[in-house]
Amino acid sequence: MAASTMGPESNFQRSFCAMADFQPASDSPTTDGNHFAETRLWEPDDTISRQEEDIAFAAELMRSGIASEREIAANVSDWSIHGNVSLAEHLQKRSFLKPEQIDSLRQLALQRVDGARMSAAGGSEFGSGSGGGGQSLLLATLERLDGSGRVAKLLGVTVASRGGEQDARVMEGRYELIRKIGQGGLGRVWLARDVNLNRYVALKEISRSKGVSDAVVQRFKHEAEITGRLDHPSIVPIYQLGEDVASKRLFYAMRFLGRSTLEDSIIEYHERREDGDEDPMLLRHLLTAFVNVCHAIGYAHSRKVIHRDLKPENVVIDSFGQVIVIDWGLAKVVDETSVESLMDSGTIGSGDRTAEGQVLGTPLYMAPEQAAGRLDELDYRTDIYGLGAILFAIVSGHAPHEKTQRDSVNSGVGARGMISVIAGGETPSAREASSSVDPALDAVCRKAMARRRYARYQRATDLGEDVQRWMAGEPVTAYRENHWQRVNRWVSSHQRLTQFLIAAAMVVLVVLTTMAMTARQNRLAALHTRFSQMNGDVRELQIQLRGVATELSRDVRFTASLPPIEGIIAARNGQEGEDEETWRERLQTIFTGMLRSNPDYLTLGFEAMKNGGDAEDIVRVERNPAYPSLIRVLPQSRLKTIESDPLADQVALLEPGDVKLSLEPRKQDPIDSFGLERLIVATPVFSGASGECFGMTVIEADISTRVQEVLAGLGTLEYELFVADGEGQVWAMADPERGVRMAASAQKIPDLPEAVAEKLMGKPQPFELHVEDQYIARRFYVDPTGRGVLLFGRLHAE
Repeated sequence: MAASTMGPESNFQRSFCAMADFQPASDSPTTDGNHFAETRLWEPDDTISRQEEDIAFAAELMRSGIASEREIAANVSDWSIHGNVSLAEHLQKRSFLKPEQIDSLRQLALQRVDGARMSAAGGSEFGSGSGGGGQSLLLATLERLDGSGRVAKLLGVTVASRGGEQDARVMEGRYELIRKIGQGGLGRVWLARDVNLNRYVALKEISRSKGVSDAVVQRFKHEAEITGRLDHPSIVPIYQLGEDVASKRLFYAMRFLGRSTLEDSIIEYHERREDGDEDPMLLRHLLTAFVNVCHAIGYAHSRKVIHRDLKPENVVIDSFGQVIVIDWGLAKVVDETSVESLMDSGTIGSGDRTAEGQVLGTPLYMAPEQAAGRLDELDYRTDIYGLGAILFAIVSGHAPHEKTQRDSVNSGVGARGMISVIAGGETPSAREASSSVDPALDAVCRKAMARRRYARYQRATDLGEDVQRWMAGEPVTAYRENHWQRVNRWVSSHQRLTQFLIAAAMVVLVVLTTMAMTARQNRLAALHTRFSQMNGDVRELQIQLRGVATELSRDVRFTASLPPIEGIIAARNGQEGEDEETWRERLQTIFTGMLRSNPDYLTLGFEAMKNGGDAEDIVRVERNPAYPSLIRVLPQSRLKTIESDPLADQVALLEPGDVKLSLEPRKQDPIDSFGLERLIVATPVFSGASGECFGMTVIEADISTRVQEVLAGLGTLEYELFVADGEGQVWAMADPERGVRMAASAQKIPDLPEAVAEKLMGKPQPFELHVEDQYIARRFYVDPTGRGVLLFGRLHAE
């Protein structure tokens, strides 16, 4: 099908930016072949203007690389190209550039202007056009000075020009019809192939080639033009409006979307529910699609267009899940000065109207004002009723007026009776159609479909936002919850906090119960209470320490996944891309930021593994223990290679994502004189190209400080509590008299019970020993191959 373009020819718009003295353009449009849309340049002369020199100077400064674009922007923030001071003088006053740099850049800038003028004078792109030759030449000169527009963006001045009539483009297209995919009262839709671009499109044309009234043609054009002006990802795009050369049949081409509609998805969702598939994500997918429809309609409303026939059948979901609103045949541009009559609406027959042809829209999803034929009352809120009807269908599986239609058929009143009921009946309830509908969503539907337009949502985006609030577990504006519902929703939205409050309530309950019993119990009962408290604190301490290990494991896995890691490996393997030094600097920056964000981290490193179990430092960033705020990046001259590193041997045997935790000091670690116990966490790094283990990322953390913080968080203790490694070497301790303190080097737990000492000397495995009202000993491992952690609490008999 050959096609000629319909409608006015669009001018080719050419815009670019240039810094110049400019004046506001005249309010009346010019008729020159090359005229200005909003601004115009100064009149050119034979001399180089200061503005031209400033533009060229800025362009040359950016090109030279003397300063970054951000530095230049900071230094010109208090300068204007329209002032009396040139850019060079301004930068010289700020001491931003040296005098010799300014002189050199000035000479290059003047040469740049001369070259741009000669190039523009010799070109033909801006030489045509009546009455604007000088201005066109100046525009061309400025474009050559700042073709990329970066200088314009930097200095914030824009000059735009329009193409003239000679710049218009006329095109012809050709479409091959493949098969018919739809038929309506006004037109039919074909699957067609765009021969020029070799792509499939949907082509809609008027059904009859002869005897078509002018009103039909205008309505068809109106549909294409309205759809074409709505440029939104969720509104079907129009490619071309044309007329077949041979048959003179009017058509327009648009994106081919397939045949899967929101109605199909709704049917499938409710069929699955009936079969027992209660996956809540299915409903969330539908509601997400609905929110996209709300945004699309909200955009159309912002362009003063209303759809007037919203229903699930007119929402297409393509193969990639994108939601598209189609069929804008009943759309109308909202104009408060226009009047639409029943005769106007009935000029074209459509399957979407009643048999009488006096009502716009689809009865099953129709608003009361549409059913009543009050066309002058149709506005944005009519579409909001349609959106509410779509939401009604999603949550209930039925169209809003489906029951009305069924009752009309059974009673024999027919279509007229159904339309009358819709016009004067009550707002349908989604919960009455399906008892499983959430009350909040039912309230949203009721508000969107309120009989009175002022009672509905006033914007489509407000309706979409309420649905999003429901999906996020937040209260919706359309529904007032009772106290139990508020508590239930709060609990669902704050599960962790709820668990904490429940646990806190249980602790309080235990404490209160214990206090009540203490009044009637003897000293042994009081001792038993302290033992229970000690047991709870030991468990809490174990949870906290496991959390520290989990946090470190997560962070070391994150470092192993950083792009600079793979970049360094690729560079060492000779692959194309940036060099190793560049990737190393980026990794150093990331490691430095992580150390600043985690005050307990002592070092972050990336090491390569060598034959024989050696570990070579590639990047190492460390904190000064004496001055924790001082973070230093080790230069290459100080990077080390650890020979026969046990940690490297152990990490090399791990699978991707596995983590090794160790308390064993490494050869490259300094001897800490600040009471620091290092917890080392490492994970292997594999080459993306070969799949072999290349090295490992390592985090060393001050576990002693973390342990001390956790102990301090327990509050005042009524017993002795020791935190040690799995072999009994103490890290920290706390007691009622001296509080929390760090242990001396190689200190052991004093007066350790014989049963606990035997366990420590035996096979390294987890254990828990306790003697009622005396002590608790618990050893656990965060790393099966490590030394483990021992928690020991002891009561003193009174």
